[in-house]
Amino acid sequence: LLAASVTYAHEDAPQAPQHGGLVSEAGSGHNAELSLAGGMLMVYLRDHAGAPLASKEAQAEVTLLSGTTKQVLALAPSGDNSLMAQGSYQAATGSKAVLKLTLPGKSAELFRFVLP
Repeated sequence: LLAASVTYAHEDAPQAPQHGGLVSEAGSGHNAELSLAGGMLMVYLRDHAGAPLASKEAQAEVTLLSGTTKQVLALAPSGDNSLMAQGSYQAATGSKAVLKLTLPGKSAELFRFVLP
């Protein structure tokens, strides 16, 4: 899964984080911010211009790789443009995360993160 390449449609950098997390941009221009603040795994969605993307009917999961441990967490809508992990997780510095997001009527998108 981590070997899958993410194609960037824009040459500029992803947007700055708004929730203290890490931001990744998919080829579509959609931005996802992964935040672990307060012990909760949250994802916030925005378009390339910075406008919130509705998460109401989104389907998503995060795969966390930490050493030899792999966890797959389902995400559920948790606000207008956010998703929250269902269940506990373990993540450490250097852990990798891959978000698979499918918005209604769209193809699945992948977002990659490396935790600081």
